[in-house]
Amino acid sequence: MIRLSAAAFASVLFVVPVLTAAVPAVTAVGLIGLALAAVGIATRWRWPVTAAACLFLTDYAAALWLADASVSVAGAAGFGLSLLLLLQSTELARCAQHATVDAGLARSQIIHWLGFAAATLAATFSAMPLATALAALMPFAAAPVVAAAGALGAVLALAATVIRPRR
Repeated sequence: MIRLSAAAFASVLFVVPVLTAAVPAVTAVGLIGLALAAVGIATRWRWPVTAAACLFLTDYAAALWLADASVSVAGAAGFGLSLLLLLQSTELARCAQHATVDAGLARSQIIHWLGFAAATLAATFSAMPLATALAALMPFAAAPVVAAAGALGAVLALAATVIRPRR
């Protein structure tokens, strides 16, 4: 059941870039990502799914660039959630490999995912008015510096969670 949800998330991650830009290169990269995800889901190995996630993300960015499409906040948040849930569901399938998983666990995991998705989308849409107001005040030349500072903050937050002392 969990691996079936991982396959569904991988399919969404393949379809979204192809619908954004129906270019053979986007489709080819998506198919490679889909094949890697299938190998990772079937064997419960981490590295193929991680590589597939990187390919899907690159494919989505390339599709937006090639189609010269504007970035939709809802679309980007949905794509990011699908990416996160692909990685989380394959990790759950890997960890529960020899465990007995009943319908209650699957139901609770799905409810957790839906709650997380709703909270993420609510936070995204509530932050949009603030971001719009700040974007209007910021000079265009400062945008790369602010983007780099945001990326640095995200990487530092991730590093802090990885290297914090275990209890």
